[in-house]
Amino acid sequence: MHVRPDPDQLLNFSCELGRQLLQNGAEIYRVEDSIQRLLTAYGYARAEIFAIPFCIILTIQEGERNYTKSVRTQTVANNLRRLNELNALCRRLCREVPAMEECWQQMESILREPVYPTWVGYCAHGVVAAFFTLFWGGVWVDALLAFPCGLLVKLAVSVTRRVKINAFFTNFLACMLLALGPEILICLGVPIHADKMIIGTIMLLVPGIAITNGMRDVLVGDFLTALTRFAEVVIVAMGITTGVAAAITVTRFFLGGLM
Repeated sequence: MHVRPDPDQLLNFSCELGRQLLQNGAEIYRVEDSIQRLLTAYGYARAEIFAIPFCIILTIQEGERNYTKSVRTQTVANNLRRLNELNALCRRLCREVPAMEECWQQMESILREPVYPTWVGYCAHGVVAAFFTLFWGGVWVDALLAFPCGLLVKLAVSVTRRVKINAFFTNFLACMLLALGPEILICLGVPIHADKMIIGTIMLLVPGIAITNGMRDVLVGDFLTALTRFAEVVIVAMGITTGVAAAITVTRFFLGGLM
């Protein structure tokens, strides 16, 4: 028979688990459902959970007292492997109902697991850019030249996230860098399909998960979260379009005479 934890202990752990789920790409429904399952398993079914993409507010009612805590998520990285492990951890805790100390240990062991090395991330971005270039009708020369464009996207995203620049300028800088190379080659007379290269590399930045989660939120009636998701999509799209437009404008202005 497990010992019923103190509400503050369960509150802290539940909020941290929800934050980790959000930061690794979980849907809002998954976050709220996971926390509710956990609280019910530990005997605190009278609770209110409110989550949006960047905030979680949790209230536990115990007798006449209410215990409330809110947490914010600053960045979101779509780590689906970690998301799957955290989701499985929540289900396992609901079945076994261990002590809070063991819950923290199990979650921290998941968070300590090593992520992919940096060079793997760069290579993945380059390969994805190359193959999407082929997918959109480019030739092998275009794909080979799109590989370094993918590396530039990874570099721009990594640097801007490190200094905590917002999503608009992150996508603006990444798209400007990825479009400069193909546009300069076109201005120099190199026979390539710059449009295919640019479109193929842009696929690295398209917010597919945000669009999918936004549509799912609409279908389940969570319109506030859906509006937040779609606002994020609009900001990313604006950053992409202005970044590419800036690169084209700059290269045509300075190198247009060489065409």
